[in-house]
Amino acid sequence: MKAKNVWEAAKRGFTLVELLVVVAILGVLATIAIQNINEHLDNANKTAAKSSVDSIDGAVLSYKIKHGKLPGDLRDLIKDEGEDGPILKGGEGALFDPWNNEYKLEKNGRKYAVVCAGMDGEFGTDDDIRSDKTDKKAK
Repeated sequence: MKAKNVWEAAKRGFTLVELLVVVAILGVLATIAIQNINEHLDNANKTAAKSSVDSIDGAVLSYKIKHGKLPGDLRDLIKDEGEDGPILKGGEGALFDPWNNEYKLEKNGRKYAVVCAGMDGEFGTDDDIRSDKTDKKAK
C-alpha cells in the first residue's frame, strides 16, 4: 500500500495553476530586475557624460592657452595639431554623449561652457550637464 502512494506522488507533477503562479512570480522578479538595471544604466550614462564634459572642458582650456582664443566649435579640438596630435583624443566619438547627442560649446565673450543635452536630447532642460556649473534657474 505504501509503495502505491509513493508511485502516485511521483507521477503527479505540477498543475496548470501551479505553473501559472510560478510564471507570474518570475515575471514580477524580471520586471523588478529590469527596472533596477535601467536605473543603474541611466546613472552610469550620467556619470560618463559628466566625465566627458569635464574632459572636453579641459581640452577647450588647453586650446585657449595654446591659440589665445576659444575654438570655433568642438570639432577644432579633434583636428590634428601636428606632432602632439589632436588636443582632444578619441576622434569624432569624443564629441558625442552616451545618448548619441553631440556636445555643444556655448560661448559668451571670454566665458564658455561645454554642454551635454542629457538623456532627453534637448538643450536648455533640467537634465543638461554643464561644465560651467551654473544653475540656469538662477538666471
